[in-house]
This record gives sequence, structure tokens and C-alpha cells, in this order.
Amino acid sequence: MESFFGIGLPELVLILVIAGIVMGPERIGVAARWLGKTTAQLQGISRSFVKQLNAELDGIQDADEIRGAVQDMRDLRDQLDQLKKELISVSNGATREGKQAVAEIQHELERTIAPPGKSETSGGTSNSAMVETIDSPAAEPLSSDDLPKRLEIPDDPEA
Repeated sequence: MESFFGIGLPELVLILVIAGIVMGPERIGVAARWLGKTTAQLQGISRSFVKQLNAELDGIQDADEIRGAVQDMRDLRDQLDQLKKELISVSNGATREGKQAVAEIQHELERTIAPPGKSETSGGTSNSAMVETIDSPAAEPLSSDDLPKRLEIPDDPEA
């Protein structure tokens, strides 16, 4: 017995001798019986706990049930990962298509805002550069031939 709550064998013997002197011979027997009963009760509780734990572990049908549950959890995790990848790929595709649509709209906007003949030679100038070109006094005035032609749209037959 090396150390029990930081008390070694010499200290324990000294405590028992002092307790014997203080309690007297009658009370030492009563204290020893109480200590023995308490120790026996604690050991009984410990044994019953171990028995109940073993009964519960034996009560499990098979380890196959546990393995099956673990495998089901792994399958669910794999399905979740697959769904996450699909969701990411769909969102990336939609983002890519959106960026492409925005680029096409910007290109169409630049071509529409630029004076005729300028959009092919400008080589992808920005909107601000085209606005400066249109607003600058050095730009040639537009004639009616340079403006877009009017579209003829037939009347709506349902109206």
C-alpha cells in the first residue's frame, strides 16, 4: 500500500493508533464493524453493476445488428456526400451559365451603344470609353443612315 489519498503506511498506522486512544476500546469495535459493513455493501453494489452490464451485453442479439447499423450510417453518409457534390456541381453550372449570360449581355450592350462601325474596330472597349467617344465633340455627327432601322411588327391577332 503505497499511497491512499496521499497517506502512506506509517501515517495510516499513526492515525489508527490515535483513533484507538481517542475512541477507546468499546467504540473501536463498533467503528470496525461499521467499516466492514460499508465495505461489503460497496462490493455488493459493484458486483451487481458488473452482472447487469454483462447481462445487457449478452442480451444484444448479435454483433451483426451493430455492424448493420454502422453500415447503414456509412451508406447514409455516402449518400449525403454524393448529394452535396451534385448540389455543388448544379450551383457551379448555374453560376457559370449566369456569368456567360452577363458577358453576352455586356457584349450586346457595348455593341448597341457604340456608333456603327466603331464596335468592330474598338476591340472590346468598355462602356465608359464608348460614352466618351460618343459625347466627345470630335466625333462625327450621326446621320439618319447610321441609326438603327425601324422594325415592323405585325399587330397581335389575339388582341
